[in-house]
Amino acid sequence: MPYSETTEVQAADGAIGEVPLAQQLLLDILDTVREPLLVLDPELRVIQANRAFFQTFRLAPKDTIGETLFTLGDGQWNIAPLRQLLNDRVSLAAPVYDCDVEHVFPDIGRKIMLLNARLVSPSAKSPRLILLAMEDVTERRHNERRLADQRRELERSNEALEVYASVASHDLQEPLRKILSFGDRLVTAAGPTLVGEPRQYLDRMMNAATRMRTLVNDLLSYSQVTARVLPFASTDLAKVAREVIADLETSIADAGGRIEVSPLPVIDADALQMRQLLQNLLGNALKFRRADTPLVVRLGSSNGGNDCTITVADNGIGFSDEYRDKIFQMFERLHGRADYEGSGIGLAICRKIVERHGGAIAASSLAGLGATFTVTLPVTHFARVSAS
Repeated sequence: MPYSETTEVQAADGAIGEVPLAQQLLLDILDTVREPLLVLDPELRVIQANRAFFQTFRLAPKDTIGETLFTLGDGQWNIAPLRQLLNDRVSLAAPVYDCDVEHVFPDIGRKIMLLNARLVSPSAKSPRLILLAMEDVTERRHNERRLADQRRELERSNEALEVYASVASHDLQEPLRKILSFGDRLVTAAGPTLVGEPRQYLDRMMNAATRMRTLVNDLLSYSQVTARVLPFASTDLAKVAREVIADLETSIADAGGRIEVSPLPVIDADALQMRQLLQNLLGNALKFRRADTPLVVRLGSSNGGNDCTITVADNGIGFSDEYRDKIFQMFERLHGRADYEGSGIGLAICRKIVERHGGAIAASSLAGLGATFTVTLPVTHFARVSAS
């Protein structure tokens, strides 16, 4: 296509002729496209090119129109992958979609061009032509590669941290067992004779060791969310909820409360982690109950498309709305250990489980008016595999 706005076109044989209105409209459309476009004849000669092509590859119309693609710019388009694509696929009426070609162009340097090509027929009597569109995706591909490298490095780092947490937790178990074991013996043997500060020191040591054991176990549980996993399988959340409530039966009775369960769906999930999730959420409601009000916890669900929403709502002490994101962070506690035991890892484990399943978890509350935890999970995973 001439690099002008005239109504004349230069054909492959060099002749100049008037351009029909429909063809001129096509030329104008091609010329407004911001990405380079070429129209090739069956012998791969350039019969039309748009403005973006000339500007991008720094070629003149007189050196382009009528020339074979592979001879353009002193052979800079003689690219083996491109030659194979056009000869082997397009010539057989097989279109090319989103094919990357990386090449060093003499005038513009190394570029990665995204190619699309197909045969077109201007009319029933005319020969079929090849429309070749190209897009410079060099920066995009470099960014994608950089992000892929960063993602792999992050995965390696997370894996190393999880292994470290698991090993450290296991290694800490033995000295903790000894501290607690010998502490129990000391309480039995010398406890009755200890008074005042010595007895306080012993009690504080045993309490600290007990808290440390809880923290180590919780850290181990957190590290195992992605280290010890099962493939996703059909999981009946109603059955999981019944098992969790049975495990918590004594705690529920001690709290003088009840858990109301509405119908729950069957989803693709890691059943053990779903049990861990519900146990943490229901256990959290039992822990943060109000002393002056019988505890009521409502566990229910709703469906929307391929997602289901699980809600755990209680009438406990609640929390200020400003902490709705903070409570899912590691070791975050809104209350002192003297009032409520725990390590502050339970809700962080919940978030990690939910994220592994491709879902999201959120909380809402007002201080003194209870809390509601909302978990959104996919009902099905097209490939039932671990999403760790």
